[in-house]
Amino acid sequence: MIVTVTPNPSLDRTYEVPSLDRGEVVRATGERMDPGGKGVNVSRAVAAAGRRTVAVLPLGGAPGALVAELL
Repeated sequence: MIVTVTPNPSLDRTYEVPSLDRGEVVRATGERMDPGGKGVNVSRAVAAAGRRTVAVLPLGGAPGALVAELL
């Protein structure tokens, strides 16, 4: 098992746009939120490789609940 420690977790927000044209208004067609931070990213990669992992990170309030739900 691999244990990671992330003292500064984040919520990464990604927007999808159909194209980027100079001088044009850009409107997002989709949005995604993912937990982030170096240790969280490593734990996600380890889990995707089929190994056991535990991510240790400070969570609190509504943002913390959202990160916990997304993990």
